[in-house]
Amino acid sequence: MREAETLLSELKVILNTKGNIEVEYNNVPSEDFIEAMNKKLPEYENTHIIAAFMKRVRRLSLTYYNDVNKLLL
Repeated sequence: MREAETLLSELKVILNTKGNIEVEYNNVPSEDFIEAMNKKLPEYENTHIIAAFMKRVRRLSLTYYNDVNKLLL
């Protein structure tokens, strides 16, 4: 059972009520993640590993986001 959740990255392709496709992308910047973790849980040893993972996910998500938007034009 999870005690808490924090959404780090999200990419959605949505069909809106007008029948149009929309693409939404949100993420926590890895620098903000590192800063928050260092303040709240400085003893947590995986902060930089997760931040590196977040950077990779961001690059992949932005590529996907841009490719989907090209299809919609």
